[in-house]
Amino acid sequence: MKFKIENPPQREIVIFDGTSLNDLKYILHKKKFFVLENRKSRISTVYCSLNIIITFFFNFFLLFFKNKNLHTIYLFTLLEKINPKIVITSIDNSFKFAELAKLLSKKIKFAAIQNANRFDYMHNIYLFKKNLSVSNLNNKYFIPHFFCFGEHEINQIKKYKINIDQVYKVGSIRVANFFKHIELNKIKLQKEKYDVCLISEAAPNINEKFEIKDLEEKFAKVAKFTIDYSKKYNLKFIFLQKRNLNSIENKEEMNFYKKYLNKNDFNFLKKNSSLNQNNYSSYLGLFQSKLAVGAQSTLLRDKIGCKEKILSLGLDNEGLFEFPINGICKLKNLDYLEFENRMNLILSLNSEDYFAKIEEPINNLIEFDENFSTIDKIIAKLF
Repeated sequence: MKFKIENPPQREIVIFDGTSLNDLKYILHKKKFFVLENRKSRISTVYCSLNIIITFFFNFFLLFFKNKNLHTIYLFTLLEKINPKIVITSIDNSFKFAELAKLLSKKIKFAAIQNANRFDYMHNIYLFKKNLSVSNLNNKYFIPHFFCFGEHEINQIKKYKINIDQVYKVGSIRVANFFKHIELNKIKLQKEKYDVCLISEAAPNINEKFEIKDLEEKFAKVAKFTIDYSKKYNLKFIFLQKRNLNSIENKEEMNFYKKYLNKNDFNFLKKNSSLNQNNYSSYLGLFQSKLAVGAQSTLLRDKIGCKEKILSLGLDNEGLFEFPINGICKLKNLDYLEFENRMNLILSLNSEDYFAKIEEPINNLIEFDENFSTIDKIIAKLF
């Protein structure tokens, strides 16, 4: 970490949390911006000019009675000095972003772009009611401008009373980025390269978090069922790892499956893995498979939103991880015979017949328009 005896550069655009840059890559093309790092592990530069120090101490006394910590006061001070027109993030569930937006949204436009399912809203209520959380964390959210997947999110926002001012239905930024990437790099998808892709949903320590004794085992069963089925019918199978190759998180991910699968099944999983080497590795496997299987992964929504087949397996009676659309695409019970029969049916149907058996419009789940990309929709609203 280095200390700079100067003010941060003035920019009209500030990106909150540098991990957002992957999602915002094409939105920010040819634009100048400043990255405001929030995660302590990513902060490499601390600005400490005399002007920053004086303003920081002034803000400390200003915000002391609002219970703001030093980290928040420092970020608040930097934003005052940068004086941007807009602060953008793709970490839409960031409490720190919400905290800053509450303090500065009258002066600066704050916008968040949804990057994943927001089961958080439901989980926060559950944890609070079960006395597993000291407060309802949903009360901490605040987004002045929210770019979301679709109508489902709007219903969830109303149901859980999330503090959001304006909502725009734009679809998935990550799907849009993937298709932009393959277009620019002239990558041709092989639509039926794999019969089945299994989406990694490793869930270490989730039993303890929710005090539900067999959640981990159920997540692992989704993998077990898919492996058994693929072996039985000699299918082209691929496992989509979630975490970057050789990372600590990837080791934890694979250790989860090693714990719950037998040796042969675990070796089969490893042998047929799509190693997550870049932002698009999972999407390459996803969109080159006839059918994706998982429980509640955002990738399931991404695929069905593009009018491609999925199967979601239910995990619990609380509905905490329930896929938000009914029909042929969802099984509520973790029963292998039911799973096998449903897989056989889905793979036997053409796309038109499959989607005729979905109980509500797919666009309610996630907006998708081949002629107007999510990237362009967001740019049109932001700038």
